[in-house]
Amino acid sequence: MIKRYGRAPIAILALLVAIAAWNTLRYPPGLGYDAIDHIAYAESILHGHGFPDGVGEYYTPPGFYAVTATAIWLGEQIGLGQPLRLIQLINAILLVATAVLLLELARLVFPDRRRLHVAALGLFVLGVLAPRSAAMVHPEPMSLFFTTLALVLAAQMIVRRAWTVAMAIALGTALGAAQLVRAFSLWTFGVVVLVLVVVAVAQRDERRRALIALIVTVLATGVVAGPWYAYQSHRYVNPVFDRPQVQVPLLHRRPAAFYVDPELRAVFGTPYKTSLNNRFVPQLYVDGWGDYYGVFVWNNGDLQPGASTKRELRVQMWLAIVPTLLLAGGWLALLARSLSPRRLRSAPERLLVGLLPLAGIVGMLYFTVSYPTPDGDVVKATYMLTTVPAWALCFGYGVDSLLARWPRLLIPLCILLGLAGLSGLRLALYGSPLGIF
Repeated sequence: MIKRYGRAPIAILALLVAIAAWNTLRYPPGLGYDAIDHIAYAESILHGHGFPDGVGEYYTPPGFYAVTATAIWLGEQIGLGQPLRLIQLINAILLVATAVLLLELARLVFPDRRRLHVAALGLFVLGVLAPRSAAMVHPEPMSLFFTTLALVLAAQMIVRRAWTVAMAIALGTALGAAQLVRAFSLWTFGVVVLVLVVVAVAQRDERRRALIALIVTVLATGVVAGPWYAYQSHRYVNPVFDRPQVQVPLLHRRPAAFYVDPELRAVFGTPYKTSLNNRFVPQLYVDGWGDYYGVFVWNNGDLQPGASTKRELRVQMWLAIVPTLLLAGGWLALLARSLSPRRLRSAPERLLVGLLPLAGIVGMLYFTVSYPTPDGDVVKATYMLTTVPAWALCFGYGVDSLLARWPRLLIPLCILLGLAGLSGLRLALYGSPLGIF
């Protein structure tokens, strides 16, 4: 494994294992986002009551909750004091497995660019969002695993020209399994389908085989996820997300400030709940890099974090500027280059990475505009967790491209990113004893 990936990625993976183990043992199962509703859904399945009807997370597919119900039952059978620790352990394992898949995706899409691989994995591990989400009793880490697996399978299909029925069935099964966990995985499904269409159009010699693989992939996805959508269609109006919408035209549901107001004073001064209600980009920034809703670093039951935690969150917001610029710049550069006619013919697999952040942004905007809430709690970075591997690769692309052009920036960039990584590590460990800042 060291020969395959190198020593640096293995060391980062070992750090992720330590973070995941720490959080599994220490993070309270009932503290995460909507934990009460997630646990109630699983217990309803466990006790034979079926899916919740019109309450809690009833609109969410049952894949994660079926696994959670099994974990609770097993934990009770072996006399575990907190049976839900088993599902936290499963999420931790899925997190580490996703990191390995990220490395494999990097090797497929950007071969022989070791610096990119290391940077991407570092962002995934020290970027707060993925380790924090995996600590919770929440379906997103499982959705993240299946969507990342689908990206790897799609990349293998394109790079290795493996247009086989078996590969297409495997890809469709992964995409369908992701949809049985969380509807936000539809973004990945759309990107994979679009990229396969691009391959069929841009590469004439592969057109027939690519189209057959595309059809088989879509059919396999439908076979796996179709029964859930059929069930939802029979019982509710909207089979994807059956929640009531306000009777206001879509574009009038949010004020202009929701889209364009940067709220810099709040971002760097009070990056915690109630200071940024309904500001799209700032809220995603402070929640993605910090703990806006108070479910990890601080407890929202206290209304505000303590003085030391406020300081840590403020420092994190400043330190996150550099990695944010690198991932945003890397994404825009990669997307622009991937859309060139030459790249569409020679390396269409790069579109899997370049298009997914765009799909996530568009999908997230549609969701948050369609379902506005007074406290802005639909603007959660966790909802975009399935795009994190693509963002990580864009970050790696940005770092690699920058240093290739200006190698003298290596030392100052390592210092800035090292500080951001240490701060991220502090915030990624629940109840961490690390008093770095």
